[in-house]
Amino acid sequence: MNTNEIVSENASKSSGKRPVLMGSIVKASQVTPARETLADGINAAITEAESKGMIDIAAEVEPFAIQPRYVCNGKGVFYIGVKTVDGETVEAEPMRLADPIELVGSGTDAGGHYYRVIQYRDKLTRQSKTAAIPSADIGSSNGFQRLQAWGITVYSGRAKRERLADYLQTEGSKERYTITNKAGWHDGAYILPSGEIIQPDKQGGKVIYHGDKSQAAAYQSSGSLEEWQAEIAQYAAGNSRLCLALGVAFAAPLLPLIKAESGGFHLYGDSSDGKTTAALVSLSVWANPEDTKVTWKGTSHGFDNLAAARNDGLLVLDEISQAKRNVIGDTVYSVMNGTNKIQGAKDGGNRALSRWRVLLLSTGEKTPEAILRETEDWNAGHATRLPSIPAFARYGIYDTLHGHAGGAELSEHLQQAAAHHHGTAGRAFVCLIDENTPAQTKERINAFMATLPELGSGQARRVALRFALVAAAIELAAPVTGLPAGVGMAGVKQCFDAWLAKAGAGKFEDRRIIKQGVDFMQLHGDSLRFIGWNDQQPYTNHSHAGYRKEAATKDGEPQYWIIPAVFEAEICQSFEPQKVCTVLHEIGWLVKPSGKGWKQKKYGKGRFFVLEGIEPPETDDNQE
Repeated sequence: MNTNEIVSENASKSSGKRPVLMGSIVKASQVTPARETLADGINAAITEAESKGMIDIAAEVEPFAIQPRYVCNGKGVFYIGVKTVDGETVEAEPMRLADPIELVGSGTDAGGHYYRVIQYRDKLTRQSKTAAIPSADIGSSNGFQRLQAWGITVYSGRAKRERLADYLQTEGSKERYTITNKAGWHDGAYILPSGEIIQPDKQGGKVIYHGDKSQAAAYQSSGSLEEWQAEIAQYAAGNSRLCLALGVAFAAPLLPLIKAESGGFHLYGDSSDGKTTAALVSLSVWANPEDTKVTWKGTSHGFDNLAAARNDGLLVLDEISQAKRNVIGDTVYSVMNGTNKIQGAKDGGNRALSRWRVLLLSTGEKTPEAILRETEDWNAGHATRLPSIPAFARYGIYDTLHGHAGGAELSEHLQQAAAHHHGTAGRAFVCLIDENTPAQTKERINAFMATLPELGSGQARRVALRFALVAAAIELAAPVTGLPAGVGMAGVKQCFDAWLAKAGAGKFEDRRIIKQGVDFMQLHGDSLRFIGWNDQQPYTNHSHAGYRKEAATKDGEPQYWIIPAVFEAEICQSFEPQKVCTVLHEIGWLVKPSGKGWKQKKYGKGRFFVLEGIEPPETDDNQE
């Protein structure tokens, strides 16, 4: 390809721009007679203007000089330098640097790092693609490898790559872009983890996704919305756990709109009851379920990265039994808190913190509390962030089978349907979101909360509000799901009732303290660890826990005088003794003597904590 071919092609694409002279400089002797007449007129006008002081030719007109330049056209990016031939400056032969790369803008990310925004044509699909390359990578092997990973040919040779680096840094448009490594909402646009950008109002800013695209293929839609409604969504009617699963998926993009915190739900039950099917139904709203489902078998750091990539979106973690015990608690805190751990940077200081909002749907045969019961890694904060809901309804997770022979058959249908019909509902829902959505969401949240009984603690209310958001979301999504009004909210309410029946309306810590006391007394209250009140023989058993005083209460129940060391180690466990004593006293189980302390004196034997009866009185806090 010669210079004139490149210029000709480039000029045809640049109509309206000033012409660029190519080749040798045009001499006066080469001007045609027709142009001589034109030149004479121009010269006369210039002379007259100069005589009137309007222009100063010497000061304002510089001799034309050919300059090196870059050309990008359908054949590639070229550098056209200059050389001297027979004393004349002419353009050199074009140097091809790479496949076509159009520079459409510049941008910065949340950390203040700069990028160049490029457009290129995919070699296989022939579709135009937009991407961001970090300015810090330009000219380095990482930068060239990044271009090549996108299928762009970068020609070898030091000189060519240096020219390409200059082109990427200095040429093209400087239009401003926002660069982000997180999915979710940015400048009025919603970004899927694939990098696909959905702009409901078509007014959003220019945003480029520069995050993890490892699951880009999984976030491609399949089938039609009508098929998804008929094959999946309709089966949520009358099935509370499916309503919850769909509601969680639709609620995720609403989190930042109402400034709600991250949170989640854990479905637990037998292996064959359909928990994983519910997770697949939830995922089908946004993507291919099988390709986006993630198990708990991983690290807390890995789950943080996954949450950042799914910002303002849905995260599903299946089979909690596969997780290491130390990972469960760390993951729930970090994922739900929406920020990663502080890490040092190579160049000193700390790395910028990643922040996100997600809704998590977790499944497993056991609750996290049951798995971590022997450790101190599960507390009220965890339980509030990830409340556990029994998966079993009537036929496994199903309340109604919609004509199927059993729960297994319905699960099989939903799994097969989700594999073929997915991704359309989430996109349709985002397109429904407008400036009125936050107010509509809050209105429906309030309507849900109005149906609930009195909740005894702030913890229970926090959990209830998350159920309310899910209920609001599935109602707002009715045009997408095709479900009648009220059906989704009723299903979510049923799930809340199931959670409340298990968890109670009181404080999680109080219930756990009471349970620890009950467990201890059930195991040891009638054992030889407690000896008779009047037993005078020395007791040398190292498991000695205290004394049992028969018929000592007004109801004729025995009193248990417990050695402080045993009380603190086996009943209090990780809780402060003062807190434990207060809780057990408030339910009428622990005796509080007159004075400041909680211990009572047994003559000749020291001081003891005293429980009235082997079990506490029945209260709302200690009933299942």
